[in-house]
Amino acid sequence: MADHAQNIFSWIPRFTRYLQVERQNSDNTIEAYETDLIAFNEYMKKRYDIEQPMLEHFTKAAIRGYLGHLTSLKYSTRSLARKLAALRAFARYLIRENAITANPTLNIASPKIQKRLPDYLSTAEMKALLQLPDVDTFIGLRDYMILELFYATGMRVSELANLKLENIRFDERIFRIKGKGEKTWLIPMGSHVARDLDIYLKRQQIEENVALEYKDFIFVKNNKQPFTRGQIASIVQKYVKRIASKEKAHPHALRHTFATHLLNEGADLISVKELLGHANLSTTQIYTHVSAEHLKKIYKKSHPRAKNK
Repeated sequence: MADHAQNIFSWIPRFTRYLQVERQNSDNTIEAYETDLIAFNEYMKKRYDIEQPMLEHFTKAAIRGYLGHLTSLKYSTRSLARKLAALRAFARYLIRENAITANPTLNIASPKIQKRLPDYLSTAEMKALLQLPDVDTFIGLRDYMILELFYATGMRVSELANLKLENIRFDERIFRIKGKGEKTWLIPMGSHVARDLDIYLKRQQIEENVALEYKDFIFVKNNKQPFTRGQIASIVQKYVKRIASKEKAHPHALRHTFATHLLNEGADLISVKELLGHANLSTTQIYTHVSAEHLKKIYKKSHPRAKNK
């Protein structure tokens, strides 16, 4: 194999192509892994003072040194675990391609991530949130629709950013969503959402003076380009910070709110798993802890034997 093919950087695009074509990972996962590997390659340049780090430099010592470097920069354990996961996946791919013979990530312990309960809004906070946008303006109506869809469907921010007219089935009252790993699932559309979305789409066509096409994105900027995940997150943050703590000011908190409110109102875990598009029930079970905390508060507040005397 030619020397240029032995440098780490040259293998990164092949690896991301493998993730896309064979593993069918989501765009978010591929982008995150690519970013992490490029950052690792930059660290290796400085570590070895070379222009192109080679596969022979991809060693256990280098990986441990990298993790130590990130720790000194105050990276969270969650970030460290994700970056190590990217290196593990990369190493497995290189072995598969016979580019290396031994896995340098073996026996490197993953940082222990302290499990924390998901941030979510109370029913009162959610009600207050939906009253904030000025729906008499098109921008306000758009923002209201973004907030309502997050709460009413539990979509991830990438799924809402990529939502197109073709994903909406008004006749069947469902959303057909393509999520992680190109998995497709259905989300019911409530009557309130159907009404509000119909109003928004009609208003959008008037504002833009153009008929929406089947492949058109639902949420677009003035240049007709779809919002990025970061731009949608900024819209959510702007409103949530007005009625709740900053820890809750992100789109995923609204997804957490969707799941938690369902469980608090008696929905079963299997149904919530399907509505969230989770592949494994274990991923959904975190919400049972949130629901249990909710029940404890009700018990302490309401039951005579639980009250302090």
